[in-house]
Amino acid sequence: MVAHLVLYALAALLTAAACQDVMQLRIANIFPTVIILLFPVWVAVAGPEADMWMNAVNFALILGVGLILFALQWLGGGDVKLFAAVALWFDFTGIVPLIFYITMSGAVLAIVLIVVRRAIPVGMKDRLGWAIFARRGPIPYGLAIAAGAILCIFGQGVNPNGKAAMPSFIVADRIIAG
Repeated sequence: MVAHLVLYALAALLTAAACQDVMQLRIANIFPTVIILLFPVWVAVAGPEADMWMNAVNFALILGVGLILFALQWLGGGDVKLFAAVALWFDFTGIVPLIFYITMSGAVLAIVLIVVRRAIPVGMKDRLGWAIFARRGPIPYGLAIAAGAILCIFGQGVNPNGKAAMPSFIVADRIIAG
């Protein structure tokens, strides 16, 4: 079904952005741009709804708050753009779980990085050359944004829900045992 392909493409874009952030501590503008451009495709497939203005408000609010956090140097510019692009896919009901999933993913990422940074030998860190392994180094928050967004997309769904829904084997409350 086309609707599933659109959501899988969204997940693939988020995964690619997260991988780039982990390796280079940057997120290319192409990822948030394509995520935003993919939203009208989703609307065409799922069908428009009257409450889609909420999606635009969420986009603007997340972008505005993100720009403040960027100015305070708490988030990177790529993180802000990626988060805002993902927020476009959710209405007021969906934005709270999205923020929750991203926040929890960020907490897990921070804990994992603390442990991994202490466990990896210095020589191996130097060979990899990834800045995320530096002691007290930056956190690639794009990874948390992508993980939280994917959890929210496949666990709850996006707006508009329309006639498209995730397959039953993916929906969190209907996991089918193999």
